[in-house]
Amino acid sequence: MNTRPFLPAPIILVLLGLPGSTTGDELSAQQLPTLTPDDYGQWERLGRATLSPDGLWLAVQVSRVNEENELRIRRTDSDSLVAVSFGTNATFSADGRWLAYTVGVSPDERERMAERDETPKTGLGLMDLIAGTVESMEAVASFTFSDDGRFLALKRIGSERDVGSNAMVRDMSSGSTITFGNVGDLAWQDDGHLLAMEVDAVDDLGNGIRLYDAGSGRLSMLDAEDAAYTGLRWREDAADLAVLRVHPDEAWEDTAHMVLAWRGLDRSEPEVFELDVEAPSAAGTRVAEYRPIGWSDDGDRIFVGLQERVPAEETEEEETEEEEDVAEVGSEEDEEDPPGVEIWHSLDLDPVPQQRVRENQLRRRTHMGSWNLESGDFLALGGDHADQVRVIAGGAQLLAQDETPYDYDARFNQQRHDLYLVNTATGETSLVHEALATGASASPDGDYLLWFEGEDYWTYEIASGERRNVTAELPGTFVNLDVTPSREQMPSFGQGGWTDGDEEVLLFDEFDVWLVSADGSGGRRLTRGAEESVRHRPVRLDPEAEAWDPGEPLYFSLSGLWTKQSGFARLGDLDDDSPEVLLLEDASVGFLVKASDSDVFVHTRQRWEDSPDLFVTDADLDEARQVTRTNPFQTDYAWGRAELIDYENEWGRPLQGALIYPADYEPGRTYPLIVYHYEILSTSLHRYVAPDPENYYNTQVWSQEGYFVLMPDIVYRDRRPGQSNVETIRPAVVAALEAAPIDEERMGLIGHSWGGYQTTYFVTQDDLFASAVAGAPLTNLMSMYLSFYWNSGGTDARIFEISQGRMQVPWWEDWDSYHANSPVHHIETLNTPLLIEFGTDDGAVEFNQGVEFYNAARRADKHVVMLVYEGENHGLAQDPNRKDYASRILQWFGHYLKGEPAPDWISKGVPYIEQKDGLKKGRRIIG
Repeated sequence: MNTRPFLPAPIILVLLGLPGSTTGDELSAQQLPTLTPDDYGQWERLGRATLSPDGLWLAVQVSRVNEENELRIRRTDSDSLVAVSFGTNATFSADGRWLAYTVGVSPDERERMAERDETPKTGLGLMDLIAGTVESMEAVASFTFSDDGRFLALKRIGSERDVGSNAMVRDMSSGSTITFGNVGDLAWQDDGHLLAMEVDAVDDLGNGIRLYDAGSGRLSMLDAEDAAYTGLRWREDAADLAVLRVHPDEAWEDTAHMVLAWRGLDRSEPEVFELDVEAPSAAGTRVAEYRPIGWSDDGDRIFVGLQERVPAEETEEEETEEEEDVAEVGSEEDEEDPPGVEIWHSLDLDPVPQQRVRENQLRRRTHMGSWNLESGDFLALGGDHADQVRVIAGGAQLLAQDETPYDYDARFNQQRHDLYLVNTATGETSLVHEALATGASASPDGDYLLWFEGEDYWTYEIASGERRNVTAELPGTFVNLDVTPSREQMPSFGQGGWTDGDEEVLLFDEFDVWLVSADGSGGRRLTRGAEESVRHRPVRLDPEAEAWDPGEPLYFSLSGLWTKQSGFARLGDLDDDSPEVLLLEDASVGFLVKASDSDVFVHTRQRWEDSPDLFVTDADLDEARQVTRTNPFQTDYAWGRAELIDYENEWGRPLQGALIYPADYEPGRTYPLIVYHYEILSTSLHRYVAPDPENYYNTQVWSQEGYFVLMPDIVYRDRRPGQSNVETIRPAVVAALEAAPIDEERMGLIGHSWGGYQTTYFVTQDDLFASAVAGAPLTNLMSMYLSFYWNSGGTDARIFEISQGRMQVPWWEDWDSYHANSPVHHIETLNTPLLIEFGTDDGAVEFNQGVEFYNAARRADKHVVMLVYEGENHGLAQDPNRKDYASRILQWFGHYLKGEPAPDWISKGVPYIEQKDGLKKGRRIIG
């Protein structure tokens, strides 16, 4: 036993200066400098924040553009903090005394280790929040506190040779530690001090399951075998444990597992259970490691994953002499390399490319098995009805769905399934509903099933088998009809969970939350969002709660559809008439978190010009205190502002857009405009954007470069995706011209993927813009329809008919619409200089979409430049490529919208040899 394996670590104390009142002596925005790329690295982004259980401490990750990240730790009632370089994964002990966190390495060190083909090794930091001391330990892979925080278990980073590594358990009150060797996985009991550990030694020698009682110091060996163990699983709030043990058998190609279980490990004589491999093997299946072990709530039943067994191939020794002779005759042919062929059949339910992408998932697919510990009975559950299976009702039932009757139709339509219940004690299967196109869920106690069908929600009472439409008589509209393309089953607005006792469920319409009785007896609107077009959604402050307590306050997030205001409201309990608005601001307010043991709350706030920060407050969200200050140096630079513009598209739909002002804006001057578009983007009005040289569509960088930036909302009509965009962009730009001093002769359009498609289409229809940039655009809807979405392996036809393509039918059924909305078919009317970007390995939009448009443009004598990034996918991943593309966007718009001199790559192109030689010499920008 070691009393002090940790080393003292230095504490970096920082005085957090929070903003006070401004003075008239501050420089105006026009006198301040704009940013240069050299300034970007210092910019900060607010990351994961964690409150201590008592609410007295806060830990928040802050990342920087230059990757010099840190963890900031502070009391919520003072301004001093501790900054830990490269700290992550902050975890408070349940008693609120300790904070543990992972310590990473710097970007420079990661690069040096990568050059040596070494893996960066993380460490552990441990802070005593009462004493204010910090200790550290190197080479720690993971850590976890016991449920009450009295003990800390950690795993060291082992050598590459070892399967397991050292694990340590520290008594947080005394500081003493004990070390265990060859530990694979480890897991604390949910509510206690029992720690289970897999012994995972070289060649499996001496493997087993250890149990350490950290409270008493007692160590025992629950099982020992020269075999691998996997899948430790405690029953929730109990001292019951289960694990899988590998059972090798040369008669089978696959690997079966025995299931070991113990009940009452906190007693002197726990019960021991063992499921032999023969139980599932009798049905031709094996217990597979791919599904986590599950416990029933009462501890009487264990659930495991099953797969069909695969017999081993016969060896030469097992062949008969006659078979050996035959083998010898064909041996020369057998030694040839196998052909590299795939067989694609038009009857394949899932195309082979999709099966290839999902190969690992398909190989790991399991059915469910149920083991009764008392009787020893083992049942394979679900059978053919087990495409997706969930344990519900505390383990009494399985909710299973069978998609196979509808798989053929689902190749190009919505997937439907039959819904079943399976009794886990008897294996009896009962059909609940046929041809359901939406998912079903179960209430926490397992009394009801809930699903959405048509325009209403339905419940199914498991005990009686009665099915009820619970929203048909309510005045709310629960179906979201504002989705294109129109389809047979339109989506709902969602649901927010059940109340205690499974009596009621929270259901959403567009703006409000309804409390609806599960038995179909009625419901009522809890909120009043529709009157002001403010969306209300419940905030779950206790992440472990399975249901809402009707007697407790219920908080709602607020989001104004037209005002773009946000905030929070509260109901005193579920009997209240309407919620009280606690906070509503012209800002993006979110991330409401409550300390688990006190009424200390934290939320974030940001605006375009105000970096995101955290605010600590009380249950009334009153008198919030700012406890972080990211990017305080922003005041040293000029900064733009954001405003909302309103417009109607050409068929009269009211819409909005976010208009960003140039950082160097001065009244009386006119500025160029960049329109960045995708679908709904006005919600970006209050989103703070950190400048980043590798974020190639960085609206902050464009603002700093002296551009207005417009992010409009785009809506669509079926079978008119490109035309809808044109009919929406034009009035959006008109509204921007009326709102701000924009030079209409110096406007550019840019978008990526679907936004790239819209860009490419628009410039073949209208000469409104002086130049345009399209990243990975669809350009020919007909050839794109016939391609694959290679990242998933699915066919693009499905995307066109029931998803973003919005075309509803194949092109041979509506040639005119496909032709009218394909940019390449209008190449002759392209008059706008267009820059296209593509990765050769784009798995979302086929690279050939760019090639087709490029070749058409060359033939039609149009000005198009295509940037081709070798080996890149749909989004550029390599840092040099990201920086290169971002820089070329600025050069492109700089020339066409600002009149800057055009480099050769824009004006006349660069010969291939010159490009290659330039890159060899390390020049980042060629041409």
